[in-house]
Amino acid sequence: MAPQVETKVCNYLYAIVAHSQGCGRYGLIGIDGGEVYSIPDGQLAAIVSDVPGARLRPERRHMAAHHAVHKCLMQEGALLPMSFGVIADSRQAVRRILTLNRDAFLEQLRRVENKVEMSLVVKYDVPNIFEYFVRTHPELKAYRDRLFGGGRQPSEDDKIELGRLFDRILRDDRAELTQAVVETLAPLCAEIKENPPRGESGVMNLACLVACDGQERFERGVFEAASRFDDNFSFDYSGPWPPYNFVDVSLQT
Repeated sequence: MAPQVETKVCNYLYAIVAHSQGCGRYGLIGIDGGEVYSIPDGQLAAIVSDVPGARLRPERRHMAAHHAVHKCLMQEGALLPMSFGVIADSRQAVRRILTLNRDAFLEQLRRVENKVEMSLVVKYDVPNIFEYFVRTHPELKAYRDRLFGGGRQPSEDDKIELGRLFDRILRDDRAELTQAVVETLAPLCAEIKENPPRGESGVMNLACLVACDGQERFERGVFEAASRFDDNFSFDYSGPWPPYNFVDVSLQT
């Protein structure tokens, strides 16, 4: 019988928190059923669970466990959520990460203390976005009609130019509409990050850092902003989430 090879137990990192939060075990179940606990070092603590080996496949069950731990941790206070798949090969390695990155971690924890992330996605709620823009932008309609009027078949270059005009108008409208919403929400947020819109029908994709006790004010601000748009737009806000968009956990190792 071939000898069994012992698998090295490693530490999967979920988040970095202040030492005062990272006290012992949390009673949470992490990836592959591992118990979630903390590894403290000075003013910081890493929230981890044990995993067999230094690699982990991004399976749905693993991703779900990763985010479930984040959701529970955010109820305890400020956290710096780690990206999926960060694994250290020992507790000593985890403490080394905390030591080497201490100043950056403490600064970011102060930045997100008593705050949560809220998401706002706005989309064009129309059957055909190009036809909607033709109806609402005379410049685009005139160019489209000139190319296709009288049964003409435009050249490929003409079609490319039409597409470029549409893209420019789409970008300009997105920028103008986003600015209007940001101006409404800015007084209600500590920070706002503009992420790329989702798909062609996307207008804006905002991540908003909001005080924990300011969530209701933020929601009212979203409704106020939405009231200035017609039925061709849909507003979808969600949260609270951990501050994924407002931390940069670039590890020195």
